[in-house]
Amino acid sequence: MRHLMIVGDLFEDVECLATLDVLKRGGEEVVLASMMGRIDVVTKCGIRLDCDDVIENIDIDSFDSLIIPGGPGSFKILAFNTRVDELIDTFAKKNKLVASICAAPMLVGRRGYFENRNYTVHPGFENQIRGGTYIRSEGVVVDGNYISAKSMYYSVKFGLAIYNYYYGDEKTKKLKLSLQGE
Repeated sequence: MRHLMIVGDLFEDVECLATLDVLKRGGEEVVLASMMGRIDVVTKCGIRLDCDDVIENIDIDSFDSLIIPGGPGSFKILAFNTRVDELIDTFAKKNKLVASICAAPMLVGRRGYFENRNYTVHPGFENQIRGGTYIRSEGVVVDGNYISAKSMYYSVKFGLAIYNYYYGDEKTKKLKLSLQGE
């Protein structure tokens, strides 16, 4: 599978890198795309990171999923980028997986894609989501072709949920055991 992960400045370091790491350890191709119009981005913790490419150069149709890490960048930068809305719409309308964590599920939910679905989001952002059932007690929620996660703490579980979406429990269990050093 090919996964497109989009980031803007101030994204949550762990949500991005742990998810990317889990998927790559599972043999997945993950392309990290900058939404900033430049290859380099700055994480929430102030670390400069070079992405694989800028979104303008990416063939969106060649990907199976869209992954959106959270952090301040999701509500301070990505929330005001119309290209983000277009990407979410494109993947959602093609019934491709849309996975978001922390504040980023707000980007998906404000477009109405959690209508009649369960989701989680970082507490405080649930009021920006149209419809759906907010499951505050869950760290990761999978409902149809949407995966949402509450916070950085759940980053590895989030990555495993994305992997499980495509490969099922048995293969995911093997990946999880390898992450645990088993």
